[in-house]
Amino acid sequence: MKTYRYTAESWDEFVHELRTRKIIWGHNGNGSEATDSSGWSGCKTWEEALDYAVKGHTVGRAAIESAAVKVTMEPEPLWDTAPVGAFPCIAAYAAGVPQDMFAMSDIAPPSPSPIVRIAVNMSAPAHVDATSIVNRGVAIVSLIDRIQLSGRRVELIAIKHGKTNDEKFIWQVTVKRPEEPIDMDRVGLCFATPIMLRRFFFRVLEFMTPNEVEGYGRSTHFVEECRDCDLVIPKIGGDEYSTPELAVKTVMGLWAAAA
Repeated sequence: MKTYRYTAESWDEFVHELRTRKIIWGHNGNGSEATDSSGWSGCKTWEEALDYAVKGHTVGRAAIESAAVKVTMEPEPLWDTAPVGAFPCIAAYAAGVPQDMFAMSDIAPPSPSPIVRIAVNMSAPAHVDATSIVNRGVAIVSLIDRIQLSGRRVELIAIKHGKTNDEKFIWQVTVKRPEEPIDMDRVGLCFATPIMLRRFFFRVLEFMTPNEVEGYGRSTHFVEECRDCDLVIPKIGGDEYSTPELAVKTVMGLWAAAA
């Protein structure tokens, strides 16, 4: 099976590619340059989509903020050393220190935290409406808030997996690097509108593959492609994001399982 891969390590790199790469194929009916599908693709024209990529999407940001759900955020557990505890501190044990166990502590200062790498599969069947996409965006922002409040940094990656009978398509774009603050206009564009999936990732397909892909391929999720991520949010499959509350429950459940 032939595999096509595309990777952008930053948002600036991705936008540059969208603006400069020439498409090999594509049509106005349902591709990146569709002109009569704003309700489905998120905007009226390709030029409008590019403008959002550069300037951000205030409507997408507003959609996330207006649909935001109050989430009770419990602090991440902090650990100290003690004679008894939940699990051993190997270094202390080897040194003969009596406090050779890790015990949960409410007052211990947080230690330097690792980067949490989150991949979000933007793939979704054609029948998925914008509401489910917005709700999932709300839940993702809520999770990022929770993680970063615990002192850790988040790397946020948008992925797209697709296939035909004899081809695989694997796209990956870093939306937020660990050292960057959250750009809500960008997050709103990517995760609270269909533009990222149905304009930008369609465009990648049009300039990466040599021949037209019928129906722009079938949405899927290749688990093996995400093994270096701490959390993977798979493609939208059904009604798991049909309400903001259900979306938060779904995303937080994925995080709990990953942790």
